[in-house]
Amino acid sequence: PRGSSGMDIGQLYRRWGFRGRQGYEFGITIVGIIETGLERSRISKHNRRIMNEPRVYKNSPAVLVVIVVLFLVLIGGIVFSVGIEEVTFILPIAAFGLFIFGLIFVANSAKVVITDEDITAQNLFGSRTLRWSEIHRVSGRGYEIKLHNYDDDVTVHPSSGLPGYEEVIDIIGRKRPDLFSPQEFSEFRRGIFPFVMIAFVILLILGAMLGIVFSILNSSPDTPIASLMPLAIFMFIVVVIGGMGLSIPRMVSLEGNSLYLKYLFSEKTLRTDEIKYIQLSYTQSRNGKHYYVALHLTSGKQIRLSGLGISMPIAYLVLKNWHQGSMHGQSANQQQNNVAPNWSDNTWR
Repeated sequence: PRGSSGMDIGQLYRRWGFRGRQGYEFGITIVGIIETGLERSRISKHNRRIMNEPRVYKNSPAVLVVIVVLFLVLIGGIVFSVGIEEVTFILPIAAFGLFIFGLIFVANSAKVVITDEDITAQNLFGSRTLRWSEIHRVSGRGYEIKLHNYDDDVTVHPSSGLPGYEEVIDIIGRKRPDLFSPQEFSEFRRGIFPFVMIAFVILLILGAMLGIVFSILNSSPDTPIASLMPLAIFMFIVVVIGGMGLSIPRMVSLEGNSLYLKYLFSEKTLRTDEIKYIQLSYTQSRNGKHYYVALHLTSGKQIRLSGLGISMPIAYLVLKNWHQGSMHGQSANQQQNNVAPNWSDNTWR
C-alpha cells in the first residue's frame, strides 16, 4: 500500500530504520496519522467556507402576500358596504389605513445580512452596512438595538420582528463583546411608570369592589350568593396584578460575582455559580413577540427580567458577558489553586 505522498510504506519504514513486522505496523500508523491530518484539514477548510457565506434573516414572502391581500379585502369591503357614491366620505379612514398598512409592510420587508466582516440592515428604502470593526457604540429601547459608527452618521438597526432575531443578537455579542461591558452597564433601573399603572389599576378595581359591596348592603337580605361572584373575580384580579407588581425587579445591579435583584419590598442576591445560563427568549401573542431575559438557575427555577431602563438585547449581552467572565475567572482561580507549589520557592509559604 501507498501513503498520501505516493511513497511505498515499505520504503518509509526502511528509511526510518525499521525491519520486519514492527516496522511495517509503525509505517501503517504513521501513514494513517498523515491521512487523518489531511482529511481534517479539508474538513476545516470546508467549514470555514461555510462560515464565510452570508447569513440572511428575513420574513417569508408569504407574509407580505398575506398583508397585501388582507389590506385589499379590507378596502374592498369598506367600499362595497358604503357604496361607490359615498366613497369620498371614507377617504380619511382609507388614508389612515394605508399609512398603517405601509408601516406594517415596511417592517415585515426588513432583512439582515451578516458575514464575518460586516452586518447589513435592509428595507424598502435602502440598506446600511457597518464593518464589525467600525461599530463604536450601541443604543436602543425596548426590544431594539442600534449599532453606531465612530462618526455617528451610519446606524444599523436590525428589526426585532425578524425570525432568528435572538441569533442576530448573539452574533453581535460574539463579534463585539467589548461593547457590552459589565463595568459600563453595571446597573439597570426600571422606570416608575409601570408601578404607577399597576397601582392605578388596583385602585380602580378596589373602587369597583367597594361599589359592589355597597350595592349588596343596600339590597334586600335575601341577596343570592351568586351576586357575590363579581366581588370574588375582582379580588382575584387584584391579587394577580399585585403579585405581578411585587415579582418585577425594580433594579438590577452587578457587583463582582454577585447580581442584585431589588424589588419593591425585598432584595435578592444571586452568585454566578447559582446561574446555569442566561438566555434571550420571548413569548408569542397576537401583538407579536415579547422578549425577556431569562436567568436559568442551577436549582431549576427561572427568573424573568423585562421592562428595564435599557433595551433587552443590550441587557442580555451585558448579563451574559458578566456571567461568562465571572465563571471563567472562577475556573482560572481553581486551576491556579490546583497547581502544586514549587518547593524550591519559599514565597508560597
